[in-house]
Amino acid sequence: MKQWLVIFAASAALVCGVLSGSTNVNAAGPGDGQAQPSSKKFRVVFHVTESNPQKWNIVLNNVANVQHDLGKDNVVIEIVTHGPGIDMLKAESKVGPRLAQALDDNVVLAACENTMRNAKVTKADMYAGISYVPSGVTHIIQRESEGWYYLRP
Repeated sequence: MKQWLVIFAASAALVCGVLSGSTNVNAAGPGDGQAQPSSKKFRVVFHVTESNPQKWNIVLNNVANVQHDLGKDNVVIEIVTHGPGIDMLKAESKVGPRLAQALDDNVVLAACENTMRNAKVTKADMYAGISYVPSGVTHIIQRESEGWYYLRP
């Protein structure tokens, strides 16, 4: 009798899920380890203030992992930097090839214009293809108020 109740409960849960049309974005796809498609995209803002290539490689690894796990089409990612972190978005960045890959993967790399102005850095000094925000901190606050996930690796 107990076994039939368990089977009934599992069947009812499955039917309710199918009838509601819900899609589990955390469930693995058929054999690929990818998330199921979702009409809602995850939005993630990474916050980096360090001018350390090792730290940036960790962040860029995290970004690649998020895109792999959730599916590139299911996530929007920004990396916002200010303070000393701005150095890693300069044209001569030690992580330049990784920045190129991130840009190719539609990751927004955003530099704080306040920091640039204070450090006397111009857009001509920066890595090609990056984005700019007037204030890195304010941009992050705005993203959080819009429901973005905040990560500071």
